[in-house]
Amino acid sequence: MLDLYAASIEATIHGCAMLVSYSLNAVQHSPNTAYVEGEVFFTDGSRLVFFEFLRSAPGGLNREKYRYHVMDAGNQLVFRYDNAPHHAKIATFPHHKHHPSDVTDSLAPSFAQVVEEIESTILGIS
Repeated sequence: MLDLYAASIEATIHGCAMLVSYSLNAVQHSPNTAYVEGEVFFTDGSRLVFFEFLRSAPGGLNREKYRYHVMDAGNQLVFRYDNAPHHAKIATFPHHKHHPSDVTDSLAPSFAQVVEEIESTILGIS
């Protein structure tokens, strides 16, 4: 199941119009757990660094932990989604989105949704 999941992430990366290069590492940690991590570089110099910790669940994989960190060409934060439990006052706790100057409510996005957001808001592709 991890192979299929990693392949779907790789397909999303390959579908990105502004892709320069990427690294992807998928590791089966135990019979029931795995992680996927990597980095995607875009033509404007921005990049996405991501991590997902996955656990087998009935009918698929449960994404227990995630982090999608997007930086501009100067390594400054553009946005980051994660579910680290450190913003208890956020309505969608533990899920939230970091911006350069604040943290806001956010449901857990999929990897594909993050890439779509990068394309539309950072790279200007609709």
